[in-house]
Amino acid sequence: MQQLRLAVLVGMLLLVAAFVSRSLADAATETTPVWLASGVTYSALIVGARWSWPAILAGAGVASVIWGMVSHALGVPAALVFGGIEVISMAVGAWIATLGRHDPQGPAGAGLLIAGALVASVLGGLMAVELWRWLRPGAHLAIEWRVWTFSTAVGLLLVAPLVVAFRGFRIRRSGGMTMPQFAGGALAFLAFIAAVLIVFSGNSVERFAGLAATLAYVPMPFLLATALLWGARGGALATLLGCVLIIYRSAQGGGPFNVIEDFPGEAVVEVQGFVIVWAVVLIFGRALSEGRRQALDDARGWRLRYARTLEAVGVASVEYDAVTGRATWGEGAAAVLGPAVHGVNSLDEWLDRIDVAERGIVQATWSAVARGDAPTSEQDYAVRLPDGRAVRVHERLAGIRGADGQVEQVAALLRTAARESAHG
Repeated sequence: MQQLRLAVLVGMLLLVAAFVSRSLADAATETTPVWLASGVTYSALIVGARWSWPAILAGAGVASVIWGMVSHALGVPAALVFGGIEVISMAVGAWIATLGRHDPQGPAGAGLLIAGALVASVLGGLMAVELWRWLRPGAHLAIEWRVWTFSTAVGLLLVAPLVVAFRGFRIRRSGGMTMPQFAGGALAFLAFIAAVLIVFSGNSVERFAGLAATLAYVPMPFLLATALLWGARGGALATLLGCVLIIYRSAQGGGPFNVIEDFPGEAVVEVQGFVIVWAVVLIFGRALSEGRRQALDDARGWRLRYARTLEAVGVASVEYDAVTGRATWGEGAAAVLGPAVHGVNSLDEWLDRIDVAERGIVQATWSAVARGDAPTSEQDYAVRLPDGRAVRVHERLAGIRGADGQVEQVAALLRTAARESAHG
């Protein structure tokens, strides 16, 4: 029953997307510049488990057969072939997109998603040419291939990132973007919409004269800024809405791509290529941004766990620059050595607080580790902390080498030695 519901849902969404795509048909040639319906199939396969693919493909196939009979007036045999093209091409594309099961929002997964979309579009176009060769012997097959391939590619590259981004979406009270980030993205998106309405207007030639044909790229930096500020979900939604708006305005005869047409429908081809290129740029841009954000989150999480562990066992950490001696204290150092320890900003300041009788040997030991003469070192010494307390600490030093093999950082772990003397 669950598989049946999934098949019905995919089929219904495909038909809705098909009607929306048909409403965007070019006013002059009646061709569809973007085919969002295949994006439904492709996306469902990418986010779904492999065992759910038969149900997804069955729903998509039945809906495609219905669309072929209703929209293209195909007979049952031809409609079955029409549905088979959708099933085969999308299955092949989704298989490529899910190779290795990489995260589609990461760089590797985004590359596979794009590759799968392009392969599925080209394969579908090639099979569609044979269908039209059979049904319409006099049809211009190159045009048929171009219309099918380009419109499908646009639909896949716009719908798939949106579905992938909202996979597993749950409304949360915290953890989302900050208000300044949201406001900045909203302002960028409003600027993009305003630029599209101006540049892709029906009277762009009268308004901009000879410059009209060169202004297509003016709105796109605002869309790129929106995608980067709003993250994967907001960026994918903004990309879909923004690119569909550009396609719609162009299909109605407005904008730079309609200024000069060497053949009927050239504006549609140009806007399709324009959207495909920018969709790829935005997908990779979001993937790189999301990858960086995830890496920062992971690093922050590990740092927090590390700090908590050290604090629990009563150990403070500090990193010294091997050249300048600049000190960077760990987050848990205050719990072990007092909050004022964060005011010690360099090795020299720390050495000034060590007992004079032991300062020379401590400095020599640190220098040996910083030069790489000794990989590690352990020592005890007396130190007066910034809060006035005099304690004896146990210190372990280790050199951290860079790519050139030279020591770049000297890491130190410190704990008070009073506990040890109490057991002595």
